[in-house]
Amino acid sequence: MVSTSLYNSATGMQSPHCIHTVAIGRTGAAYIEALLRTGEIEDLLAEDARATCAILLVDIGQQDMDIAIDYANSFKKRLESRGVAADRFNFQAVALEVPERDEFFEGLNRTREFLKLEYPRYYWNPNFESYVSHKYEMPEAGSHFPRLVAKGIYANAYYAGDRPMEKALDSFVETVEKATLPSMVLVPFSLAGGTGSGMVVDLARHLSNIKLGRRIPVIGVGQLSHSGDDDSVQNSAGQYCALNEIDCMLDDDKNNGVITVWGDLYKSPFTGGFFVVNPEHSWKRLSSYTETGEKEIRQGFRQMVANRFVADSFMRFAMLDYGRVLFRSLRPAGFTGAPHETLSSKSRNWTLFDVAKLTHPGVQVLPGEAQSRWQSVLAQWIDFIPEHSGLRDGFQTDYAEVHIHASRDMGFDNIEKGVKDLVSSTYLLEGDSTYQSYNHEFFDALTSYANIIMPGVAKTDLEAFWESQKNYDLLDWEAKLHEHAWLVDIGPMLSEPAIRFEGMAGECIWGCACWVVVPYDEIRGDKLPPANRKIILEEGIAAMTKTLVNTPGGQPDVAAKQHA
Repeated sequence: MVSTSLYNSATGMQSPHCIHTVAIGRTGAAYIEALLRTGEIEDLLAEDARATCAILLVDIGQQDMDIAIDYANSFKKRLESRGVAADRFNFQAVALEVPERDEFFEGLNRTREFLKLEYPRYYWNPNFESYVSHKYEMPEAGSHFPRLVAKGIYANAYYAGDRPMEKALDSFVETVEKATLPSMVLVPFSLAGGTGSGMVVDLARHLSNIKLGRRIPVIGVGQLSHSGDDDSVQNSAGQYCALNEIDCMLDDDKNNGVITVWGDLYKSPFTGGFFVVNPEHSWKRLSSYTETGEKEIRQGFRQMVANRFVADSFMRFAMLDYGRVLFRSLRPAGFTGAPHETLSSKSRNWTLFDVAKLTHPGVQVLPGEAQSRWQSVLAQWIDFIPEHSGLRDGFQTDYAEVHIHASRDMGFDNIEKGVKDLVSSTYLLEGDSTYQSYNHEFFDALTSYANIIMPGVAKTDLEAFWESQKNYDLLDWEAKLHEHAWLVDIGPMLSEPAIRFEGMAGECIWGCACWVVVPYDEIRGDKLPPANRKIILEEGIAAMTKTLVNTPGGQPDVAAKQHA
């Protein structure tokens, strides 16, 4: 058997990876469905006895889980028919109940007691009171839940009673640790919805920092809203708060400002990086030419098709070559390289995953039409990439990776050249920039698309950040509180200025001295990050290459002079 290497640095043969997934909410369920449709996960389990697969789907109520559950049941039968032991595939669908009002607030009132379990030196705040107002009336499962309330429902399920969420995470981790191949864990959710982004801030922390001990890459997959989403989701105020909270996890400088006050368990749980998934191009491609049928039915169908296409595209990418492509793609972002070659991009630690859909079955071009007609449509939708990328004008980076999916009859060469010319001229810095392109034959002769992956994104590069901020600013204080999740159980309301520390973020919801050492102007985006991640990396390299001795032909640097 040929030996393999985790980093592909010693043998030239990279190891396959087990892909495990914790998904949250309706968006997360679509990613689970997509994962179970790929086929590669089944082949890996059947062909390599070292592999396992753990899947955990969490939502409030079961209304959006049924399709994923059906897929999982069929998947188990296929594994059985191929002789795969049942304990190597662990699927859990945890439908959290909406608790009775008294039960909900009893749990929230014990928050200090619960946090003391995690933090032996936890500060027992005498000003503490429930972070959800006792006036709040709980909605029914299937309704919209504010991020704050979703956080509370998750907290009760993790800490109180029979602790179903802690048991589910323990079972998930047990299956992950049975694997003797390297593993990665994906955490897909909606950045704009209440349930996914409200729960993920604590669930990912419990999974990565406590249960896994930061030993296995945990990769966030946050999907932005698109222009066809309902008003409660499209560029929601909650999306603004979610982007701020995750930014304070991903950016080492901001994250240090949080853990300085609140401790190491608030280190970023996304040890494998974070993909921000843009569905806008897919939505525009589908909706631009589909105007038949009853309006409400048509709208719901188009939303479903667009969102599932984006989930399929991402999960097909994640499973390429048994996870090797995913692992390699995160390497330029600084997350899956060998420790000695890893350097953080700090405020530019986000990686864009843009699904640029170029053709759609039965839209603009029909089977049998002239090839020239196809080329005209492809060129048109390639040109739309910057308009629908979700990025503000002026974003540039030093690396882009593109995966083109099309039938061989569409002509890979023309698509590849068109995308490369546009991406290189629009997004890549002149000089030391890298463009990687890969072609994949797609099973549908009428569909083509490009996955465009670019590290070095900051939250302020995203149009969604600024549009969501506008909607957040329209709210009163209590409504703003409902859109927060991370840290509010210990006091700070991250997207508001601190009360007692001028220039810092993290207003204490109880009016006391809670805060974080994160400048408020960086939360708001008033102070922008460095223009591109190359600047950040060069500064990091310069700091690492200082010496304490004279170098041949040179002078000792500042550090050497200080040492003297």
